[in-house]
Amino acid sequence: MKCALVASTLAFWAFALCAELWAQGPPPGSRRPPPETDGFKLILRVNLVLVEATVRDDKGRIADDLKPEDFRVFEDGVEQKIIYFSRDDLPLAVALVVDGSGSISPVLGELHRAAYDTLSQLKPEDQVALYAFATHPERLVDLTTDRRSIAERIMGIGSAGGTNVADALYASIEYLGQEAGRRRRAVIMISDNVPTAKGEFTGDDVIRLALETQTIVYSVRFGHDRLGGTLDEPGWIPGARWVSKIMDETGGEIIDMAALGSVQKAMAAVITRLKQRYTLGYQSTDTRSDRAFRQIDVRLSDRAQNPKHPYRIFARRGYYPAFEAAPPSTASP
Repeated sequence: MKCALVASTLAFWAFALCAELWAQGPPPGSRRPPPETDGFKLILRVNLVLVEATVRDDKGRIADDLKPEDFRVFEDGVEQKIIYFSRDDLPLAVALVVDGSGSISPVLGELHRAAYDTLSQLKPEDQVALYAFATHPERLVDLTTDRRSIAERIMGIGSAGGTNVADALYASIEYLGQEAGRRRRAVIMISDNVPTAKGEFTGDDVIRLALETQTIVYSVRFGHDRLGGTLDEPGWIPGARWVSKIMDETGGEIIDMAALGSVQKAMAAVITRLKQRYTLGYQSTDTRSDRAFRQIDVRLSDRAQNPKHPYRIFARRGYYPAFEAAPPSTASP
C-alpha cells in the first residue's frame, strides 16, 4: 500500500511538471509537429494549489499525527478535493532576516551561537539565505546548504540605524520567489518588530507579495513589545500593526523570545514548526484565468477534533493565481 501511494504521488508530480513545461513551449531548438487539419487537439492545464498548515491545540502542542482525511480545504467557500498530502517532504528555502538596527546588540552574540545549531535541524537539502537590515536591506549570503557560512556572517552584522521592516521583508520574499524554484518558502525575521524607518514598500505590499509567492513569514521577536502602545511613542510609524498581521495572513507566527527565555529556544521553536507543517495540494475547481484573489479556508474534519483541547490551524488565508499560460502555438516553425 505504501509503495503504491509513493508511486501514485510521483506519477502525479511527473504529470504536473510535463503539463506545465508543455504549456510554456517546446525546448529551444525543438520543432513542433505540423498542425492537424482534421484531428483534435488536447490541451492540458494543471492548476495545482499547495497550502501548508500547522495544527496546534490550546496548550501549544503541535498535532503531528493527522491524516489526509482529517483535513478539509475550501476555496472561496467551495470544498476542494485533496490530491496531495505530506509533512516536511518537500524541500525548503528559508530567508533568515536579521534586524541590524541599534536594538539588535543585546542578542547578536547569542544569535550567532544559536544559528548553526538550530539551522542544522533542517534537512541537509534545505537551503538558507541571510539578510540584514536597518534603514535598507542587504543580502549577505545567497541560498545555500552551508549552515556555518550563515552563522559566521551573522557576526559581521552591525547594530546601528533605523528599522525598515517593510523593505527587508519585501526584498527577502521577492528573492525567494525568484530563486527558490519549487521549494517551500519561509522567512524568519529576527527583530523587535518596531518599524522606525519608512521605505519604498508598505505593509500591504509585503502581504500581497507573500501571498503571491506562497511564502510563510515567522517572527522571532526580542525586546519590549511596543505594538500595543500609542502613536506618541518615539519612532512609532502609523500603521505598524501590519508587522503582526502578515504572520496571520501567511500562516506564520510570532515567537516571543522573552517568553521562551533564549534565542536558541525561540529559533528552535520556529524550525520545529517548519518541520511539522502539513502540505495539502488540490486542483482548484475555479477555472477563471484572471488574477483575482482566492480565499483558502483549511479546516479539520469532525473526527479529527479534540473536544478537550481544541485545535487551531495556522495556514495562509489565500493566494493570487499566476497568469494562465497561453496554449501552445499551432503555427509551423
